[in-house]
Amino acid sequence: MGYKPPFERTPEIDNLCMEIAELVGKLHPTSSLSTDPTLHRELRIRTIRSSLMIEGNTLSEEAVTAIMDGKRVLGPAKDILEVENAKRAYGLMGVLNPLSPDDLLHAHRIMMDGLIEHAGCFRSRDVGVFDGDALIHAGTPANYVPQVMADLFSWLATTELHPLVTSCIFHYEFEFIHPFADGNGRIGRLWHTLLLSHWRPVLAWLPIESVIRERQQEYYRALATSNAEGSSERFVAFMLHVIRDALLPFSIPEDEHESRSRQALDYFSKNPKGTVAELAALLGCSKRSAERLVANLRKSDKLKRDGSARGGTWIVSG
Repeated sequence: MGYKPPFERTPEIDNLCMEIAELVGKLHPTSSLSTDPTLHRELRIRTIRSSLMIEGNTLSEEAVTAIMDGKRVLGPAKDILEVENAKRAYGLMGVLNPLSPDDLLHAHRIMMDGLIEHAGCFRSRDVGVFDGDALIHAGTPANYVPQVMADLFSWLATTELHPLVTSCIFHYEFEFIHPFADGNGRIGRLWHTLLLSHWRPVLAWLPIESVIRERQQEYYRALATSNAEGSSERFVAFMLHVIRDALLPFSIPEDEHESRSRQALDYFSKNPKGTVAELAALLGCSKRSAERLVANLRKSDKLKRDGSARGGTWIVSG
């Protein structure tokens, strides 16, 4: 029997997958995320800068933009080379096979060229992840890395789990194994986006690395929690939240936000004892989407709750 990563589905994970699928379904074939080359360029710059900032790169957005445009900039040589390499690595998104260990090694070779010895090779020494002097995670022993990576790719090619979940589990397992001497974080995030793009090509441009950068400490906590629990649910849920939130600006136009808000306020004005589940059915969206809509209306004081969550009523302001 082949390797099967420790993982159990949860209602939170199932609901997030449905919500993301709903958002992806709202992406029109002619949407800017699908077709706008200027937006693609801007998102790729944000993606690369965010992923490298997580690893300590200090270059400004203006400097990264200049490097992406082939211009010379002033700055630490290592930071400049990191951007140049990442540009080349992300440029391979259209030809890399996410199910190929050889392509993973090739991507690492490009990403880490000139930055470490033996770029494109699994590490030959044991490594640990440290917080100061404290060891917070020991990677898989070096002599086992080739086999466990082969097992992970074998699972990836045969699993029947939804691609959204599969991409998150792979990301977690990859970081847990820590197969390279350096560059594990940036390659893990690149491969996650690559896996998503093979489910829906438009997601190749989704700036999930930017959202991770904004929630960097949460990202590390989710990894640590899954490590401690011996299963990836916490990290999978975190990454699904990241994917959803990265999608939101592109999936629901502002006029639809306003339309849904008006419908919700009209519904609760006529049905003070109405429920979020009933609102979701009315709007044709997931319960999570309806919950978020209600939360935003309450935050803006357009909707209030009188009494308990179970027995109270809704009050529409004005």
